[in-house]
Amino acid sequence: MSALVALGLVALFGVFIAVRDDTALISALSAAGTVAAGVFAAVAAFGSLRAAAASNASAERAREAMVRSVRPNVEPSVSAVDTTLIGTLTCTGYAAIDITVVWTLTDGEVITETVARLAPGEDPLTSTLPQPVEMVWLSFTDEGRVGKWQDTWQMGQEPHNLGRLTLIESRLAD
Repeated sequence: MSALVALGLVALFGVFIAVRDDTALISALSAAGTVAAGVFAAVAAFGSLRAAAASNASAERAREAMVRSVRPNVEPSVSAVDTTLIGTLTCTGYAAIDITVVWTLTDGEVITETVARLAPGEDPLTSTLPQPVEMVWLSFTDEGRVGKWQDTWQMGQEPHNLGRLTLIESRLAD
């Protein structure tokens, strides 16, 4: 469409110049042509900016999809052994590194532990908990250091999930 408009303007200017031999008219038409060329350049630049933004968004989605494909599955659980509560952190799928787990107990006390690496098939990280757990926060990185994850788990209070930790938020940290 814009190519047809540009072609029409060029043809119109050509007709005016050929019919009239007026220097002022030719100068005015030349200035109008320069303005029209500037407008078309601005429209083209805006189109380029939109294309670059779309490309950037597409690249970000592709990066996030790649990061999600190598995400370790790190999952907390709580069990009772005799009268002692044990918090367990297991890993499946891919290995996780630089893991921080924060057990928030029902009285508000927190127990924080870190482990350098947790891999599938290895012994899980266990913690002795003096009280029931209200929430668990995890931070970990995949073994290739492609993405860092932060997960929040909450102890279920409803009859359908009573006593089970449920993932309420998982986000890819910058």
